Amino acid sequence: MTPRTYAPSQKVLHWVVAALIFALVPIALAMANLPDGPLKNALYEWHKSFGLTVLALALARLLVRAARGAPPLVAGLPAWQRRAAHASHLALYLLIVVVPILGWAGTSACCAPVMLYFTLPLTLPVSGGMPVGEAILKIHQLAAFTLVVLVLLHVAAALHHHVVRRDGTLRRMLPGRGSE
Repeated sequence: MTPRTYAPSQKVLHWVVAALIFALVPIALAMANLPDGPLKNALYEWHKSFGLTVLALALARLLVRAARGAPPLVAGLPAWQRRAAHASHLALYLLIVVVPILGWAGTSACCAPVMLYFTLPLTLPVSGGMPVGEAILKIHQLAAFTLVVLVLLHVAAALHHHVVRRDGTLRRMLPGRGSE
């Protein structure tokens, strides 16, 4: 049976992941542009911890989606918009998983240990030192920029559905009942 709206667990996972991604971007920009020192080191640690949290929540979200499914797209969308919606959601899910894995792998290669919230070591067994770590982290950065662009398109599409089409798409993901 196809649900009419998203489950509360899907909504919570969506918005927590979104909030973490919105926090990760300015942290990444700040840490990359600060001189070496305690603040830069702390921002790197928060960035890594938030990234690992995004990964865990994204995997949980995929499990919930596989178990529960998702409501169908609203009626009346042109075929190209249906294809674009499916492709962009697939790309978002893929990048929300791949970006943190790349960051984790790159940091594990060059800059171990990777600590979760300054306490729990979660270093991957990736060798190669700084050259391998830097190469992986360049791919991580490119994937992260691609994710940011997709998130901006996702937000624009959600606002288009809400403001222009007024079709209930956004309300299905908002906290509360949100069905239509």
